[in-house]
Amino acid sequence: MSPRTVAMSALGHRRLAALPVLAALLAGTALSGCDSPGRRSDSVVPTQAPAPSASPGTEDLAAALLTTAQLPAGYVKTVLRDDPPTRSDRPVCLNSINSLESARVSHPDAVEARVDFAMSQSGPFLRQVLRRLPGSGARQDLEQAARTLSGCPEFSIGWSDGSTGTEQVEPHGSAGIGDASWHATVTATTGTFTVQETLVLVAAGRTLLVLGDAGSPAAPERSRTLALARTALSRLPRRP
Repeated sequence: MSPRTVAMSALGHRRLAALPVLAALLAGTALSGCDSPGRRSDSVVPTQAPAPSASPGTEDLAAALLTTAQLPAGYVKTVLRDDPPTRSDRPVCLNSINSLESARVSHPDAVEARVDFAMSQSGPFLRQVLRRLPGSGARQDLEQAARTLSGCPEFSIGWSDGSTGTEQVEPHGSAGIGDASWHATVTATTGTFTVQETLVLVAAGRTLLVLGDAGSPAAPERSRTLALARTALSRLPRRP
């Protein structure tokens, strides 16, 4: 759920980030489900709540995902469609964000669970990804992403149909959460649309937590996002 998912949906795509973290914001990409019938200003019609997405054998990770009970009032569970950019003048930057928020974990011994939330068809949007990796893989992936994205102040993004935009990463360093953490503000712009996301990475034992909290033109308050990351950490199953 990266900010680009949201911005490009306004131009007929299903993707702007990797909140990722957000496939709906400016063009009103449909929310495909919710787990609460609370009133929303744009009259989103609730449907059956989608189940969190999880790899086989990850029941404890799926159970640890955030629910609307831990979120500010008004959020519903949904499924945010991804159409990640495929081109950039800095492919390493593009691939780093895509791998965190959009791509499924590829390590043969890793497992993953994820869930999406939205307050309305125009946002804000929240995506949580939990990955359990072998050995010290969670911390290694966090450190690699932090090193890469800290060197990505601005880069181009593009799609196969010729649409283009830019993405900026403003690193904020450690969030003081878990065994190791890193967070940044990610801003994507396509044409006149701007979407901003707070991206938080936390390593706790063998688990990597990825949290993307996005809105337009600005992300929700960073302090709120970090508080949600701490709550998400507190829900993780305790494993060696």
